[in-house]
Amino acid sequence: MPVNPARTARTRAEILDHAGRLFRLRGYAGTNIDDVMLAAGLTRGAFYAHFTSKDDLFTEAVIAGTGLRTRLRGAAPATVLKAYLDKAEQVASAPTCVLAALPSDIARATLPARLAFANLLHAAIGEIVGAKKRKLDGDATVAVILAVGAVALARASGDTRLSDWLLRCAARAVQPLLKPRLKPRASPMKRRSTSRRKAAGARRSRRAARSRGGRAAAAPKARSSAARR
Repeated sequence: MPVNPARTARTRAEILDHAGRLFRLRGYAGTNIDDVMLAAGLTRGAFYAHFTSKDDLFTEAVIAGTGLRTRLRGAAPATVLKAYLDKAEQVASAPTCVLAALPSDIARATLPARLAFANLLHAAIGEIVGAKKRKLDGDATVAVILAVGAVALARASGDTRLSDWLLRCAARAVQPLLKPRLKPRASPMKRRSTSRRKAAGARRSRRAARSRGGRAAAAPKARSSAARR
């Protein structure tokens, strides 16, 4: 029977979707291949047509991870992070952000999974400032640290009032970091110093121009005098 590439891609995506959800809910150790394939409505044998191992599946689930990075893409960072840190949002949805749900599991995972997580984190920070470069913006980095850390701690806390407090504090702390930064104005002393330098430069230019003009005027007189001699 010929292989249908579109069907194969859909099956793989479905396995990844269920695996990502289970990994985020139960962690790496609490999730096994049988659970994933049962959730996907497939047999264990079908798993190996798409992935080589549980580690391979975990890495791919991290790469395909949604959450904060996906929300930030093409949206206003302040609005996204406010919603991300909203108590009702956290209660209504199961853990959907790889960054907040899996850091402890990823710290013990294979290198490919850790590198995939690093790329995911880098992308989330870059989305805040629309950066395409590898250099990270400091304020955007702090904003992501605050948001992701607060969500992770709030979910881990058994005290609902503390969880709410963590989210509210993080939301307040994040907003100033996302305001457009204005170019700092020069101090009055610096402005005066700059003005003096410009004035001095203008005076030197005028003196040089007069000097060149004087030499130019003297040249014809010298030639005329030489001709008379």
